[in-house]
Amino acid sequence: MDFYDPIASRYDQITGSAQRGPAAKALARKLVRKYKLASAVDVACGTGLYALALARLGLRVVGSDVSGAMLAQARRSARREGLDVQWVLSPMQELARHVAGEFDAVLCMGNSIPHLLEQADLEAALRGFGRLVRPGGVVVIQLLNYSRVVERGERIVGIQRQGEVEYIRFYDFLDRCVRFNILEINGPRHRLHSTLLRTYTREGLSRALARCGFEDVEAFGGPGLGAFDPSRSQTLTLVGRSSRRPGSLK
Repeated sequence: MDFYDPIASRYDQITGSAQRGPAAKALARKLVRKYKLASAVDVACGTGLYALALARLGLRVVGSDVSGAMLAQARRSARREGLDVQWVLSPMQELARHVAGEFDAVLCMGNSIPHLLEQADLEAALRGFGRLVRPGGVVVIQLLNYSRVVERGERIVGIQRQGEVEYIRFYDFLDRCVRFNILEINGPRHRLHSTLLRTYTREGLSRALARCGFEDVEAFGGPGLGAFDPSRSQTLTLVGRSSRRPGSLK
């Protein structure tokens, strides 16, 4: 993928993965306990933050991503820890074609779903998730709380420095989207990496989940499944339960 492949080897440093790691591990533990998970697919897994956290808890895990370079980083991390994860190269919309079996959960974490800019692509992905989730299993979607992001209009997301290189993450605000940018500055040289993200809201995603076979959709805010506050929560996590019945095809 044009945006992620060039930065894959530095992605964890750019986004402060070491700082995000404890929160991801804690959330993985809560999800496993709350929904009694023994298996999961981590969609758009990137460098494997959640896939690895789930594998450490003993789950059967598949991690998928559209970026081969990001998956290569995830594979290296899994090998270092001796973790058994199946890695699959696939866009979110086509995942069910590349992964077999049923799972207790399909997770799409870390603000991945906003990469699907069109409603048709979003619903194609959600229907595919539904084919992979066992009857009564759950889909978990985590993204930024774009109601808050758009209301505040704060362009700077974060600034990281690694040695002589500085990474500035910032937004351009557009109609129904933001352009997410990473400006990489190394002395007199610089390079700009950009991608569009759809500013999905709780209401829009909840309706899409309902249309695609998920019910009892719950909304949580923050890193630990706390109460969601549209004006204050930094993240939005939606959990919907598959309405598919045993033996049915969907």
